[in-house]
Amino acid sequence: MLGVALAVRVVLALGTDVYFDTAYYWQWAQRLDWGYYDHPPLIAWLIAALGIHGTAFLCGTGTVVAVWGLARDVYQSREAAWRAAALWSVVPGGMVAGVWATPDTALLLLWTLALWALWRERWLWAGLASGLAVLAKFPAVLLGVAFLVTALKHRRLPRGAWGTGALAALFLVPVLLWNARHDWVGIAFQLRHGLEGQGGWKTLGEFLGGQFAFGGPVIFPLALVYALRGPREQFLLRMAALVPLLFFGYAASRARGEVNWTTMAYLSVCVGVAGMRRPWQLAAAFSGLAVVLAVTLHLFFPMLRFKRDTALWRTHGWEVLRALSAPEKLFPEMKPGDVVAVYAGNYQLASMIAHYSGIPVGTAGLVRFSQYDVWPEPLVPPGKDVLWVEEDGPLPPPALTSHYESMEDPAELVGTFQGRRLHFFRVWWVRGKKP
Repeated sequence: MLGVALAVRVVLALGTDVYFDTAYYWQWAQRLDWGYYDHPPLIAWLIAALGIHGTAFLCGTGTVVAVWGLARDVYQSREAAWRAAALWSVVPGGMVAGVWATPDTALLLLWTLALWALWRERWLWAGLASGLAVLAKFPAVLLGVAFLVTALKHRRLPRGAWGTGALAALFLVPVLLWNARHDWVGIAFQLRHGLEGQGGWKTLGEFLGGQFAFGGPVIFPLALVYALRGPREQFLLRMAALVPLLFFGYAASRARGEVNWTTMAYLSVCVGVAGMRRPWQLAAAFSGLAVVLAVTLHLFFPMLRFKRDTALWRTHGWEVLRALSAPEKLFPEMKPGDVVAVYAGNYQLASMIAHYSGIPVGTAGLVRFSQYDVWPEPLVPPGKDVLWVEEDGPLPPPALTSHYESMEDPAELVGTFQGRRLHFFRVWWVRGKKP
């Protein structure tokens, strides 16, 4: 099963386009800093050092190895360790994080290493791993909550744990300083995005349904069983699963969240299920593998048709944006060098344009605040031109066109995959930057 999972990861990584969130983090890697809107900086540093595929592959493989090591120490059994590693390798959420580089990619590896160090009471290593985990994603602090709950349960807080907490907090200091210099944009966004909005039973139901898909149709129910009824000696691992599930479940009742937020909960669940009866292990492993294979087959050999095929839309057809690297081929009157930047209506599309075309990009209009609002706008000298690109979208916004002399009728770019039209882009030539 580990071999099949590895093959699927390689096929997905090499056979699909860059994921738009990954393109956004790739943009971060071009401007390294101590913080970004809306995550800490580790994913940008890793992409700068290892590249997109290198980051995903090394962190994904490292997480499988770390799960193996944790399970071996928990059960004192290599057989149980291989079962846990196999289970994790087919958790859909873990598979996604091991294919497309996102903050979860680094968080899952570091969360596992920190949990392993806490289990063995290796306080220095726990502090280092926990600190790096916080640099990957703010929800890493939930592992600290799980540890404190465990300490309260056992009425024991080892002296070395204080050093672990202090060391982990040191890693967070430069991120907090960056946020302080930028009006706390990153932390404020996390609080608003996770806890403010129109929630209720509908969003909570979406959260639960997403866990069956992203965690696994059998793993998710077993996660609840393990967290509430698991072995007493594995209380730390059980809390490492229960705390994220409860926290993000509560957040889902307040606002619509993201299905991937709870992925780290399933790391210790796989270790727990590795100690359950064999029928449950097989059911969890093969149901997760079935989901992974079904989605992978659809991404390469789509037989079903949906009104909006989000999976195909996100993974194929974006390479057509390479045409923007030579816009004079879209507009015969244009001369090479006239266009010096491209604007889009959202950060995802802007990032994909930057990745595939190599042209400086920005966002304009009524868009969600993003890192592009923190960075300076692209430098466009007077008299130079820009492009406005939108997918099935409106005309360029006045906030952009008011600074230019004229605008040409749009050219069109169509992104396809196996004969299916997935993307339809309109490209406007916005001419003559006013002084």
